[in-house]
Parts: sequence; C-alpha cells; structure tokens
Amino acid sequence: MSSQQRPKIAQLILAAGASSRMGAPKQLLPWKDTTLIGHAITQSLAIEEVSTFVVLGAHYELIYNQINKFSVTILNNVNWQSGMGSSIQIGVKTILAHDLSFDAVLISLIDQPLIKLADYNALITKFIANTNPIVASDLGSRIGVPAIFSKDIFMELMQLEEDYGARYIIKKYINQIKTISIVEKGIDIDTKQQYQKIIDNKFSK
Repeated sequence: MSSQQRPKIAQLILAAGASSRMGAPKQLLPWKDTTLIGHAITQSLAIEEVSTFVVLGAHYELIYNQINKFSVTILNNVNWQSGMGSSIQIGVKTILAHDLSFDAVLISLIDQPLIKLADYNALITKFIANTNPIVASDLGSRIGVPAIFSKDIFMELMQLEEDYGARYIIKKYINQIKTISIVEKGIDIDTKQQYQKIIDNKFSK
C-alpha cells in the first residue's frame, strides 16, 4: 500500500457468540457510559474513513435493539453456533457485496475493551506504510486480532472453516506479517471474574 494513498477499509466487529461462560450476553455488559459492544462501535466510528460492519448471532434481537441507533451495518449470522469462522465468512462476503472496492478489512472483537482508538489507528498507519498482506497485534503471548487483512486475503477469509478464527490465517502468513504491540491491552473478557478484574483495575485507579 502506497504511503500516499489512504486505503478503503471496512472494520468487521465480531459479536455473535452466546457468552456461555459469562452467563449473560457479554456484548451488553456495562463499559464506561455504554456497553462492551457500544464501546467497540463508538471506537470504530471514530476512525477516519472506515466503514463499520457488526456481526451478531446469539441474542440477536436483544443486542440489535441496543445498537441499531448507530450508523453501522448489522449482520445476523444465523449459523453462529458453528464458530467464529462463519462470522468472518458472512462479514467479508457482505462487505464485498456492499462495495467491491475495499482494500482491506480490520477484524476486531468486542471483548478487548482496553484497546484504544490510537491502537487501531496505529494498525492502519502501519498497513499504509507497508506492502505486507496482514498487520496484526502483538498480544505478548500470541499474534492476533485486531488485525488488518488486505484484499489479497479476502478469498481465504471467506473460505475459512466455520470453527476457525482469523488466527489460522495469521499463523499461515506469520512470516509476512507486520505487528503493533498492544501487550496487556488485548485481554479477552470471557468470564465474570475476568470482567470484574478489568473493571476493578480500570476504574479503581
């Protein structure tokens, strides 16, 4: 990607899971003055020249009613139980149906709320400055999402096994990936205990 050219990027926010370990829809957990999914959407809308797509699945109507006020495209993955790969498939297919001219897709999750707008912008800046097919996040223990995938990878994203996530594509291209460091910020919230710990650490300071 030429440093002189601003790529056309779609952000795909994955939020289709049932939050079985949480015991309640994780997407709607309070975060600051909104919810986890509200926070993720608000951050995405603050990124310049990025179109936002959100994939829902479990608890679709409940969550849809909370986020339909936002200027985003909301998708319903009725096959959400088969795994994250199915959400990536439907997301990328919808993005291309919406506009074939996208240069890249930024895939992110709603349960990494410590990641800041500046981190997303850093991913985009590095993507613009390099020709690598993927720019991903160095999470310390692994390389993962949020990550930007160039249009050269779109077909592989659409052909992901339904129970495979983006990490399988990242692993395949690991020697061609640029990264930014978000160590300690890419913590996933999967349980009530993790959520409470992050809330206590974040807001007790």
